Amino acid sequence: MLNARESIEAEIVRLVQGAGGDAPALSLTTDLVGLGLTSLMFAELLIGMEMELGVDPFQGETSIVEMRTVGDLVTAYDDALAAASARA
Repeated sequence: MLNARESIEAEIVRLVQGAGGDAPALSLTTDLVGLGLTSLMFAELLIGMEMELGVDPFQGETSIVEMRTVGDLVTAYDDALAAASARA
């Protein structure tokens, strides 16, 4: 099974460094806004995750506006991956 946490963290680091920032130390409780992610960067993050992980956790009941921390994103993608695996 794909590792959503590693993928999300790697993409966040790539985006922050691409915007000229230092590689952030990330944990599941890291606040996404505190990382300096703009709405465009957040959209890039979600597009990258959908392409890499092959799921979009925001097509169902999970709301994108509820994503506050790295852990929120990891949970959303882990749940979507588990649901996709169960359907396969």
